[in-house]
Amino acid sequence: MPDMSKDEIKSFLLKGTFTGKLGTINKNGTPHVVPIWYTLDEDNIIFNTGNNSVKAKNIRRDNRVRLCVDDQAPLYSFVTIDGIAEIISGEPSIIFKWAKLIAARYMGDDKAEEYGKRNSSEDELLIKIKPIKVIGQKDIAEW
Repeated sequence: MPDMSKDEIKSFLLKGTFTGKLGTINKNGTPHVVPIWYTLDEDNIIFNTGNNSVKAKNIRRDNRVRLCVDDQAPLYSFVTIDGIAEIISGEPSIIFKWAKLIAARYMGDDKAEEYGKRNSSEDELLIKIKPIKVIGQKDIAEW
């Protein structure tokens, strides 16, 4: 399995509408894994979530996270990121800027404004994951 370069990892993470599978740590130590929409800010992962979501509660208590993004089509590739999550804003106008960018990626430019507004209410948070360890493998099924 060939490793991805840093540039290949960044391109892969921004490719199409791949979702991230975010792992956080529940209070009892078990993993909590959910899909997220996200984008990048430099090398950081940016996403938003509800203030009272399980992932937000887990991040407040233990900010260690793991994100996995995978291509489920042959030849199969993936990136995993171990990182530290930080709640960077609860301000709707700041969240809207990012929520609109994320919505454009996943729902298209024509629905970005609508989804951006929906995903930037006062009950939302903007979260940044600072990568600590990144692994990218490409073309796993290649001979």
